[in-house]
Amino acid sequence: MPMTPIAGRAVYVTIRASSQCQPCTVKMVEQIEPLQTLEGALERLTYQNEENGFTVARLVPKGKSYEVTVTGALSGVSVGETLQLRGTWTTHQRYGRQFEIKSYTVKLPATVEGIRKYLGSGMIRGVGPVTASRIVDHFGMDTLEVIETDVGRLQEIPGVGQKRADLIAQAWEEQKQIKEIMLFLQSQGISTGLAVKIFKQYGDNAIQMVKTAPYQLARDIYGIGFLTADKIAQQMGIALDAPERIQAGVRYALSAFSDDGHCYGARAALIGAAAELLQLPAPVCEAQLDALIEVHDVVSIEVEPANESDTGPDAGKNAIYLPPLYHAETGVVNKIRQLQESALDRLDGFQETDWDLAFEWLAGRQPIQLVPAQQEAIKMALTSRVAVLTGGPGTGKSTIMGSLIALAQAKQRTVLLAAPTGRAAKRLSETTGLPAKTIHRLLEYRPAQGSTFLRDRENPLDADLIIVDEASMIDILLMNHLT
Repeated sequence: MPMTPIAGRAVYVTIRASSQCQPCTVKMVEQIEPLQTLEGALERLTYQNEENGFTVARLVPKGKSYEVTVTGALSGVSVGETLQLRGTWTTHQRYGRQFEIKSYTVKLPATVEGIRKYLGSGMIRGVGPVTASRIVDHFGMDTLEVIETDVGRLQEIPGVGQKRADLIAQAWEEQKQIKEIMLFLQSQGISTGLAVKIFKQYGDNAIQMVKTAPYQLARDIYGIGFLTADKIAQQMGIALDAPERIQAGVRYALSAFSDDGHCYGARAALIGAAAELLQLPAPVCEAQLDALIEVHDVVSIEVEPANESDTGPDAGKNAIYLPPLYHAETGVVNKIRQLQESALDRLDGFQETDWDLAFEWLAGRQPIQLVPAQQEAIKMALTSRVAVLTGGPGTGKSTIMGSLIALAQAKQRTVLLAAPTGRAAKRLSETTGLPAKTIHRLLEYRPAQGSTFLRDRENPLDADLIIVDEASMIDILLMNHLT
């Protein structure tokens, strides 16, 4: 069944014409509307997120008397300004028709009333609606030019002295810088959302950072990866074989190994991946890898064979780590070793337990009888400082866990339960009948305080037994905090 192709997003549909025909796949396509332009005066800001610049605002289109809703990343804009927006019209289920902003430019207000709203919007410290009205009533259409070129004349206004005039001049200059930075970033093809993040990170130095160190953006700003930084760098004229580009590419290739679940990448594999990513010869990438090792941007460790017969793919090769993963992996190993070698044991009472009596007591409390392998697992868990219990579905892990909790509580021991995800924690709580938390909640994670955990080795959890379900889901960084 031939169909006329339409430019846009592909959708695949399988159609069976008759019982005699084989299924055929037809490629259908949704029409994607091109970006549209909307120009108008910003009437009011309904909502604005200071972190990412996302804004909901009302705008009066040019030549119209009604308002429309516009949404998107708008930073450094003020009521009264004329905005030229590029985006698309959409219909929100709850809020109706609105214009989604993809990019924008700002024009100063061109009417006396627009200038009055602009100055009185709070964008300049020291100028509220009353003072703004006095200034505009005095200078009219020349108001903005006076502030720009001869701010001292503001003292002609009653209530505006030298100090306030200086504050107005300073605030005006800051607003100009914000607009210049946002205009520059958008001119480089950077989306308004990323432009807001760049400005939030670097402030007045944003333009300088983008021009001189675009690959640093990938390291400093969440949401900007190597590919985005590389696109910006090419627009800045940075050479394809520039050391900073190659080093950023090597780090990106190494991070891809961690995305696949690896703590490190073998040196040869990493060089090959970087060369393919950067489309450069392997020796060039290898030289910059060595430069990164020298300044400790990555960590190189010789992989020792487990034994003489170890002929695995990584045996005897260099393992290349990102520093956080290297420190986390070695941290977990060292902390578990410390736990195993510690003279302190909050479950030491179980070393002298009469296990036959203990299992007889359990048999009278639960309908399921423990098999020998389950009994051995319980002994191990309650007499070892660290224990790992594995097994497929239906092998009795939940029964063992319930038995552990019952025995610990019988000896007046405190038990904490946790899991990597909220769903796993809920399931653990339903299984045991005890409260369970995510590991982040258990360790009192505080993202607003520099992504720190309040519970650490200086402020440890107060529990005799900590059971963590679904431990195979824990990444090495979180495990380092947990141990």
